[in-house]
Amino acid sequence: MYTVHLAKEPFKFSCSHFTILAADRAERLHGHNYQVQVDISVDKVDAKLGFAFDFNAVKPLIRKACDELDERILLPAQSPYLQLKSNGTQVEAVFGKKHYAFPQEDTMSLPLTNITSEELARHLCERLLKDMTGLPHWTSLCVHVEETRGQSVSYQRDR
Repeated sequence: MYTVHLAKEPFKFSCSHFTILAADRAERLHGHNYQVQVDISVDKVDAKLGFAFDFNAVKPLIRKACDELDERILLPAQSPYLQLKSNGTQVEAVFGKKHYAFPQEDTMSLPLTNITSEELARHLCERLLKDMTGLPHWTSLCVHVEETRGQSVSYQRDR
């Protein structure tokens, strides 16, 4: 078995978020410069060409997934502790006594329960799986999301 590791400089995104720590406690709004690595395990290589797949078929998919999150305020649409409302131009996020208002175009509501490295790794993995349907021979996909240097989370899905 082989594993292809893709960790290019453009596989990154910068965003703002706050992590909900409990029903009545959350971090302050802050930002990160996330770095993404994708590992794709394959069960064989093409015997005539000597490679698993064309890396250039996957790299744009990773960049696109990162670009979608870049320079956004990320909000968890499935949190039981956060209420989100939109009037078409503004998004209001209510967490306990805190009320945030953001321009709609600057926000992205994700189908997650929280904006954590764990949830982002799972989200990106599932997002990439949808785009990789034509990739041959892969057996697992693992997405690593590095929140800060030396602090990362990995999420893996098998075929």
